[in-house]
Amino acid sequence: MNKSAGFLISVIILLTFSFCSASKNTFQKSPPFKVMKVTYNSWVGGQPGVRGITIHITIDNPKINLDTVFFRKMKMKLKKDFSATANTFVGSFTLHNKEHDFILDKNSTKEFGNTPPKTSLNIPFKLKNNEAVVSYIYNDKTYFYKVNNIIEVKVVQYPIQKNQ
Repeated sequence: MNKSAGFLISVIILLTFSFCSASKNTFQKSPPFKVMKVTYNSWVGGQPGVRGITIHITIDNPKINLDTVFFRKMKMKLKKDFSATANTFVGSFTLHNKEHDFILDKNSTKEFGNTPPKTSLNIPFKLKNNEAVVSYIYNDKTYFYKVNNIIEVKVVQYPIQKNQ
């Protein structure tokens, strides 16, 4: 009797933990909004080596606030774009591409101040380059929705004309 009770308790605990992990990253099939448009563009900053990606997500339901976007192994909080006429949220990822000065010496204690290079965030989703996951809060619960076919918008750069 004791062995079977212990086995039963172990099975219940195992099933409980497996259901918790399965529901953690489950995508919603029909969220309370419709994604109208999702675009991104790459940008270059004013400082050498600074560049990034900005993503714009437009949905049809103004009562829903998108919280976070996961895109290309990056995670960013979304902010509502109040300048847009539609219900648009924006996230901007900054990619620092600066060279790091490392101290290399025969004496390893002199290398103590070296910091490892920053790598991409290990996000909990496997995504293609044109896919993203957005999280949103609805009825005090966080949900995830996968967005496919994100369109890249090319920014037109005009050459600077010199005064003659």
